Amino acid sequence: MPDINEQKREANSLRKLGQIEEALPLYRELWGKTGDEFDGAGLLHCLRKMKLFDEAIPLADDLLNKYPDFEWIRNESIWAYIQGTLNVLSDDIPIQTVVDKANFIMSLNPEGAAEKTVVFKVLKSAKSSNHWEVVNEWVIKIDPTSLSTNSTVIDSGKERWSDQSQWYNYRIRGLLENHDSEEEIGKALTLSEEAIRLFPKQSKFFLRLKALAYSHLGSYKESTEIYKDLCSRPKADWWLLHEYAKVLQAQEHEEDALMLMYQAASSHHKLESMVTLFLNIGMLCHKLKKYQEARAHLALCKYVREDRGWSIPEQITSTISAINQQLNNSEPSSQKEAYDICRSEWDKLLHREGLMQASVDERKARKGLIGKVNLINDERPFCFIITDDRQSFFCSKSELLPTINNGDEVRFDAIPSYDKKKEKKSWRAVNIKHMNN
Repeated sequence: MPDINEQKREANSLRKLGQIEEALPLYRELWGKTGDEFDGAGLLHCLRKMKLFDEAIPLADDLLNKYPDFEWIRNESIWAYIQGTLNVLSDDIPIQTVVDKANFIMSLNPEGAAEKTVVFKVLKSAKSSNHWEVVNEWVIKIDPTSLSTNSTVIDSGKERWSDQSQWYNYRIRGLLENHDSEEEIGKALTLSEEAIRLFPKQSKFFLRLKALAYSHLGSYKESTEIYKDLCSRPKADWWLLHEYAKVLQAQEHEEDALMLMYQAASSHHKLESMVTLFLNIGMLCHKLKKYQEARAHLALCKYVREDRGWSIPEQITSTISAINQQLNNSEPSSQKEAYDICRSEWDKLLHREGLMQASVDERKARKGLIGKVNLINDERPFCFIITDDRQSFFCSKSELLPTINNGDEVRFDAIPSYDKKKEKKSWRAVNIKHMNN
């Protein structure tokens, strides 16, 4: 039988080599024999690495009670609680449960990555459940300058935001969602401008927050200019079009707002994501005395909410009822019928206004863009230039210099164009040069 000191050396050696499964039984035996703080910390480390939290959590409680000032035990316990009690909480857990678990861990004074992990777990849960007061309380618990500015590539191939850019997003969103004072909105505006400079790859998202800040301040001209630019880009997101529409509506440009809402609705296929958009379209159409269109959109909103098991706001049912009496006929009897009516109205208005044609385009040329050439297929007379923020610009190969090859980084301008196949606005790359020219 090896003596205890030899067993300690073997257990420690195995742990440091990462051979946790072999080290675990040695630490279990040592802890049972010695009750020593080092053996307890080693055992907790192995249990945590093996994800045996049913055993690790009670051990952490016991060790903190016996050895509250031992640094290794404190650090191991913090990570055991993070991994075994906080990170395991599902996304639909009540926010107060998340906060309670996080507050307990924070009472142990986590540092560095541990502190960041706890704070970001709370922020993510609070954001997803729209508890912005919790976001505002927790985001200031961490200094953004202590966070990494490096982004990472996840399994899907997409680039994940850096920790620092995520912090800016949480901070600005929290200030805007709970905009209690002009001072807070002004702070959000300043942070947005800072984030646009610091994180060019996420500039679209921070420009959007800047536009929202201007809107909350009543500076609609500045907000409109930003939204106009964002929504003129290829494949403008439906929610950006919706927000732009609300800014126009606030300025009583209601027909223009409705047109943008129709664009938003027609460009996205997940109906459950757009229930608020359908509600807003319905109420705007009702105000404009477009009663058939109003009822169809409110009915579509109602049917989608029913299908998802969501409650139906009284505003929807009462307005539909009032329109039924006014029109003296029945509302759409199914989600499909309501959707078909809405879809017909979207197409009718968008075609009439030329938004599905190339005839009207007031967008200005964009200068000095940077991207990489993607030739795709040598037999085709066209290619694409892809920018860092994953925007794609159509390019005729006749515009390329003979020395430009696939994957080369180039500087170029973009002029308004139109994709007839997809019936939507696009951009064409011109004046393409090597980056070193």
